[in-house]
Formats: sequence, structure tokens, C-alpha cells
Amino acid sequence: MSAIPTIAGKRVYRQLKGRKTKGWDAIVIGSGMGGMSCAASLAKMGKKVLILERHYLPGGFTHMFKRGKFSWDVGVHALGEMKLKDKPGKMLDWLGEGKIKMNSLGSEYDEFFWPDGTHISFPDSRKEFKRRLEERFPDEKEKIDQYFTICYKANKNAEFFFFMKTMPEWVEKIANKIFYTFKPNWWKRTTREVMNELGLSDKLQRVLTAQWGYYGAIPEESSFGIQALTTAHFSNGAYYPEEGAKSIAAHLCHIVEREGGETLCGAEVDEIIVKNNKAIGVRLTNGEELFAKKIISAIGAKATANKIIPKSYQNTEWVKGLKATGNSPSYICLNLGFEGDIKKAGARGCNRWYHRTTDMQKMKVWNVENKDEECPCVYVSFPSLKDPHHNPTENHYHTGEAVTFVPWDSFKKWQNSDFGHRDKSYEDFKKDIHDRLMKQLHEEMPEVMKYCTFSELSTPISANHFCNADHGAIYGLEGTPARFMNSKLRMRTPIKNFHMTGVDTVAIGVISAMASGMLCAATIDPRVYTKLI
Repeated sequence: MSAIPTIAGKRVYRQLKGRKTKGWDAIVIGSGMGGMSCAASLAKMGKKVLILERHYLPGGFTHMFKRGKFSWDVGVHALGEMKLKDKPGKMLDWLGEGKIKMNSLGSEYDEFFWPDGTHISFPDSRKEFKRRLEERFPDEKEKIDQYFTICYKANKNAEFFFFMKTMPEWVEKIANKIFYTFKPNWWKRTTREVMNELGLSDKLQRVLTAQWGYYGAIPEESSFGIQALTTAHFSNGAYYPEEGAKSIAAHLCHIVEREGGETLCGAEVDEIIVKNNKAIGVRLTNGEELFAKKIISAIGAKATANKIIPKSYQNTEWVKGLKATGNSPSYICLNLGFEGDIKKAGARGCNRWYHRTTDMQKMKVWNVENKDEECPCVYVSFPSLKDPHHNPTENHYHTGEAVTFVPWDSFKKWQNSDFGHRDKSYEDFKKDIHDRLMKQLHEEMPEVMKYCTFSELSTPISANHFCNADHGAIYGLEGTPARFMNSKLRMRTPIKNFHMTGVDTVAIGVISAMASGMLCAATIDPRVYTKLI
């Protein structure tokens, strides 16, 4: 399977030197899910949009890459609420005009293993999940019911939170004061605080927060708002894009091109051009200047603040606010290639989470510099088994991914090295991590790993290089109360005609990025609001 996004065999992007169009209504910097969703939304409203991407492929964390006969997704593993009755499903259907198809991961989409013998699978039914929990924790039946009631109330209240991010900051401050006088503000409280107040046992808390890896913050640190959002998001199962994540970029970039716009790769922005506090264009790293009526940054809050906002704004409270919040964890991904019937060996579309500890603090990151320390928590996914269009051939070619969190400090010494020319110390360190993680995977799923014939490790340096991820952060900014209470993270900015989108402006994950793109587009063309209701 090709990793290049195409429609009818034609690429939906060009390299910078192959540019054809000019005279844009909007320029979007970055082609991640937030950028593409914003651009496609504006295009569908008749706007001529230019997307600029520094990488040689569009898609951000939704792009794919290939090694020989194997191809992998960079960041899409499981998406919730993809039925047309669900709001995110309706939004994606409108954006992609019904052509971005999703495949269910099955009746069970996540499976968890802990060293104390606890093993539980999360089903694609809210009712069934509650039944399983009540069966395992019969003494806490009433508390389980209270937990889910709070989660769905918090999820409903999140619509107000999202909408306010499209308003001027002063409007949000007034509205928040009124709204949260009558409603609890779940974003400002930690998950652990709320769960302790409910009186949930430690073991039940561990199970209920088992999906913390989807937003990268353990219960002591995470905002309960993002925990509740995640619980509700996957309450009816998980999905994966047919033909891989590249299908998202293929259809969204195609819509931009169809409406007179363009996606240019190899086009890195050096700075936005601002005159009289009004954004009028961008300057590329090659010195070329491009102009449009609206400029949108979709590269993340810190990359925006550190790389493309003019120096004259660096001491403003706005830019300081963009830099104030910490990052989500840095991560490594072990990409695996299999030749053999891994399905018969026990693999399936359901994701697996293997733990070597029950201590949440210890599973937060893997101290890779300590050679005696095992990986405390690893997420394993089999993308080829999720895609009904995957053709394994008679040789049963399949792919897998193993992801875990690591400290950025262990890699930062190589942050200024060049891709393809990193020194031997980096390669040796990388190989050591690779070998230790491979050994652990052979222990966790020996029958499946018998068929592994290819493996390649990506590090936070890789994420920083290819996806412009600050410190190789997996989800942008950290999922803490401080992040969600940061009023500077929003679509409108103090610079006229300059907007921001992407996960940092709202919540965490691919679907949140999609929502942020549409919300950002709505601040430019209010007609998009009607597609968010």
C-alpha cells in the first residue's frame, strides 16, 4: 500500500517549486488535522486557501510512511464517535463529503494487562462496559454509576468550553464567570481529586483511567475534563480510517485544491508578516513572501510562539501565555513488520496496553537511560488488521506499532543534529532502546513476535524533525488543568487577521484537532458554525 495521499491516482499536493496558484483568501501554516480541517472548511465556503507544510508529505500526525512492503500511520490508532449520529462523525462526514470511511475496531477495541493479573477489555458499548465493571467491582456499583453520570455531564459542558475558544478573550472571561457559577468547572480539577471524592477504590480508579495514554497525563496531573472527554469519546467503541490515515489528507487536501487552493510541501515558514498589528502574509525560509487576507497557524502554540511570531511580540503577555504550559510526554514508536498469520497467533484490531507496574507514577515515562529498568507501559497496535483494504498477500504481510513515553532530557543532546547524519552515540543509544523493547514484546506476545521480520525505532528527535513537535511531544501541550485554564490558547489572537488552530487551542487528539480546525474556520466565516451544531 502506498503511503502517499492521492485521489484517482493523482497527488493532492505539490512541492514548493511546483506551485501553480496565487491570490489566496487564507494561508494555513501546517497540514496537520487542525490545519487541513480549517482549510477544507474555508474551501467549502468558497475560500481559496493555501496550505504550507515543511515536511515532504501533508498530514502532520495523520501522514503515513513506508519501508519496502510495509507502511505505517504516524499518529492515528483509534478514533471514537465516528457514527453519523455522533457529532464528530457528522463533522468528519461534512468535511470529507462522506468519502472518508471509518472501520470499527470490533466489539472490543482496547485490552489492558497488569502484572497483578488484572486483565480487562473495553467493549464498544457503554452499557456493556458498565456491566463488566459492576461485575468486577460489585461493592462499588453505585459509585460506578456516579462516575459515568459525571463524565457525561462534563462532556456536555465541554461544548461551551470549545465554543468559547472562538470568542475574544474578554468575552470568554465574562461568559466563564457566569457559566461556572451554575456549572462545575471540571477542567480546573485533577482526575485524582474527582475520583477520590467519589470514593472509588484504587484498583477501580486504575481501570477507569487506563486510557490515560490517549492524552498523556496520569490522574494526579490530568484535568478531569480531558478524562471525561476520553471516556465519553470511546463509550461506543473505536474506529480506524479505511486505507489508512493518508485517506484523511487525500480527501481534505483534494477539497482545498478543487476549490482553487493548493497544498505545498517543503514550504517552511520563517515568520508571519505583520504591518500595523495586522497579519498580511508569511515569509518562507527561502526568503519568498506570500500574501493573503487571513493567516492561520496550525503548528502548535509553542512552535507558533518560538518560530513564526515576529520578535516585537515576544515580550507580550499573549506570547508568554503560549509558552507557559508544559508539554505532553515525548515518545518513541517501534514500527514492526510481520510475515505470517499474526491473526492466528492472537493479534487483532483491538489495541493492547501492557503494564509492568501498577504504580501510575512509575508508568508515566520509561527511564531509558537506566538499562535495568523495564518499559513500564507499552501500547501495541496492529494497523494492517484494522484496515479492510489492506492486502496481506499470500505471505501475510502485516504491520504493528509499539508506543511508550520517554523523557525528553534523554534525547535533547541530539536535538540540533541533522536527520540521516546523527552521530554514533545516538545510533547506539537508539539500538539499545530498540533491543530492550523488542525483548519485552517477545515476552508479552511470543506467538505474534515469531513472525516479526522488520523493526525500526523512531525517537522524540524524529517527531521533532518530521512533525515539528516541540521536544518530540506526542500530544502538543500537557493535559493538565493549567493547560485548559490558559486563556491565551484560542483561535483569535491579538494580531488582526492572524488565527490559531490545532490541538493546543482546545483538547487533545485527532478529533479534537478536527474540531479546532472547524472552530477556527468559523471565526473567519461564521457559516461554518452551522456545521458544528
